[in-house]
Amino acid sequence: MAEKVNTRGCVFSLLYSVGSFGLACASLSTLNPSDRITVQKGALLISLGFVYFIALTEFLNKLLLRTSIGHNFVKRYRLRVSDVLDITNKLVSAVQAAFSCIAGLFVCRWSCPRNFLHASHFMSESYAWFAASYFFYDLWSMYKIYAAEAAIKIKSKLGLQANPIADNNNVGNNGTANRGGPLKVDETAIRGQLQALDDIPSVEQGTLSFVGPSKMGIPSFAKYLAAHPLMVFHHLFIGSYGLVVISYLRGGLGDCVFSFMYMMELSTPFVSFRSILSVMGLKQSKAYVINGLLMLVTFFWCRVFLMPYVCYYYSQVVNKPFLEAVWNLPWGCKVSILALFLPQLYWFRLMVRGAMKVFFPSKTSRRGKNASSCANDASANGETIKASQSKDSEVRSLM
Repeated sequence: MAEKVNTRGCVFSLLYSVGSFGLACASLSTLNPSDRITVQKGALLISLGFVYFIALTEFLNKLLLRTSIGHNFVKRYRLRVSDVLDITNKLVSAVQAAFSCIAGLFVCRWSCPRNFLHASHFMSESYAWFAASYFFYDLWSMYKIYAAEAAIKIKSKLGLQANPIADNNNVGNNGTANRGGPLKVDETAIRGQLQALDDIPSVEQGTLSFVGPSKMGIPSFAKYLAAHPLMVFHHLFIGSYGLVVISYLRGGLGDCVFSFMYMMELSTPFVSFRSILSVMGLKQSKAYVINGLLMLVTFFWCRVFLMPYVCYYYSQVVNKPFLEAVWNLPWGCKVSILALFLPQLYWFRLMVRGAMKVFFPSKTSRRGKNASSCANDASANGETIKASQSKDSEVRSLM
């Protein structure tokens, strides 16, 4: 390799991530199971949460863009900077979901056998504080992905795009280069990959902005949020309202119900891996299909079936018919249940429609696959393929 890759920053980011998580765990070591989390301790947990998720993202970005392992991965799948940011975002999302499930399972095994309505464990509140930071961090992380994609599009229009990792259009549906054998990358491409980390949009570079348009005309963070109201509502509702309910507005109730809510995240890693496989160009692979089936099953079990089951469980505890028990809940509880449950039905409907298209394709979709195959053949022969239409449409909608 023409230049030696510096991995010191990668190691430091990993240490910051592991250290912040270790400090968060250490701050809870002296608590008794039924203790509550004070505002001071909660502020510490949410601060350490920000450090953890930001440092973990930086570590994964540097791992992909500043190490030989990352270079091989990027070269094989011809990833752009925005693709790398998207992959790291989804990996961090999967990590947060795993933590949520572990916390939920722990609290469930502690609280539910003791008293469904009143038993509590400090893990429920403590993770609500720690995870709240993730949902605010994630909004900014997704904006960075969008900004990187918008920058690529703008540079392409201006004829300035010369980033060697930005070309993933010659990758076949199986995720490898088409008919070309081993990929050949010259020194210019290697230098481009070594500097790719500097191409990540940032406020310091002027490529990210909170209110007004940033450098090159990339829309601001405020405009990005305004164009994605459902996503913003979901993150703010879970991150802020969920924290307030679990910590202060539960009315003396225990943690058993909240533990089930934590375990709703079980499907998130499969949703994340589905997106990662798509970015890598593996939509036609067996791994994509298997992951999609697991995503569908876990999403139905933990997001569609689980909430009515918890309501039924509650009706059995209070010894009332199901509908009567639910109707007699406080209005705040009923509104919260609907706000959580109705989006899950909408997303599950989209997943089922997508699964039907995969296993029972129409004639039109078959013709689309044939056209895609022809496009890949053209790519193998050196012809140009247009960038992802889904990504382009998102960029156009905000510009």
